[in-house]
Amino acid sequence: MKFTLKVVGDVCVLKLDGKFMAAGDSFFLREKIKNVLSMGIQKLLIDMDSVPYIDSTGVGFLVSSHTSITQDGGHLKLLKVKPKILEVLKLMNLLKIFEIFEDEDTAMKSFSDGKAAVAAPKKKKPLKAVKETE
Repeated sequence: MKFTLKVVGDVCVLKLDGKFMAAGDSFFLREKIKNVLSMGIQKLLIDMDSVPYIDSTGVGFLVSSHTSITQDGGHLKLLKVKPKILEVLKLMNLLKIFEIFEDEDTAMKSFSDGKAAVAAPKKKKPLKAVKETE
C-alpha cells in the first residue's frame, strides 16, 4: 500500500492507495501518524478512495488510530469509503465510531464546525450504499 500525508490548515489528510492488508506498511504508517500528532495536529482525515480492500489488520489500524487520537482530544474521520469496506465496518459494528464523508470539502468543514461527532450520520450518502440485511 502507498500513502501520502498532507497538512491543510490544522488537518492532516492521509490518502491511502492500495489494499489495506497485513504488512510492514502499517507499522510505518502508524509511525508517520505519531509524528504528525506530535507536531500538535489533532485532526486526521483518512481518504480511502483508492482502497479497494481492507483486512483485519487495516480495520485494527483504523480503530486503534481513532482511539489514540480521540483520547488525546482529537478527531479522526473517514473519506470516500468504498461500499465493500463500509459493509465490513458495518458487520463489525464500527460505523457508530467513525464519521464518514463522501466529499473532502464537507469533511474538512466538519472539523471546524465545533461538533465532536463520533457517530457516522445515518443520512450520509456512503451509508445509503450499504444494504440492510435481515
